[in-house]
Amino acid sequence: MAQKNRIGRPKGSSKEDTLARLMPVARRLFAEKGFAQTTFKDIGRELGVSHAALYAYFPSKKELYLAAVNDTQTLLAPFFAEAMVSSASLRERISSILLAIAAEHDKDPSITGLLAAVPIEIRRHPELYEALVSGDNLVMQTLEQLFREAQERGEIRSDAEPRELITALLGGGVGVALFQYGMQSGSLTRSMQVFADLINSTLFA
Repeated sequence: MAQKNRIGRPKGSSKEDTLARLMPVARRLFAEKGFAQTTFKDIGRELGVSHAALYAYFPSKKELYLAAVNDTQTLLAPFFAEAMVSSASLRERISSILLAIAAEHDKDPSITGLLAAVPIEIRRHPELYEALVSGDNLVMQTLEQLFREAQERGEIRSDAEPRELITALLGGGVGVALFQYGMQSGSLTRSMQVFADLINSTLFA
């Protein structure tokens, strides 16, 4: 009896090598086209493999999207970890994080394109909510700790919750990055320095 063809990994490739090529492509397409409009066919075409081969790694587009978000956060995690061990003030830590992310954006704009659109994708696709918001988020946990410690040291006068502070201060930085991504011109590092100067109260004379 003839055996049915099985979906497998692309010949001549290892899982690690394929994922290393897959993640940047998935990130760029999800950033440019959004979750709904990106297909396995699109990604497979960019990689030069059949879309069926991708199912050997991810059973659904949702799982691939979540992996792309996680991979992108992992790229930025060292900057947050460095801020945690720094003895600098919260203002300096925020500026350091934003400028480091801006530098990575200038190398690969899809980083901003993907992460900045996550809140919108969550609103449009509730099935993403639990994994992206309700689950453990190392970056958010790190930020909450940074802001909570700053409140305890008296660096922040507001009694707002850490997540509210993150939304206002870092959310503003995300807005700068998203605007720069949409304009497709200039340097995000320069624009983010302006925002950092605003946070540090050095922008206006």
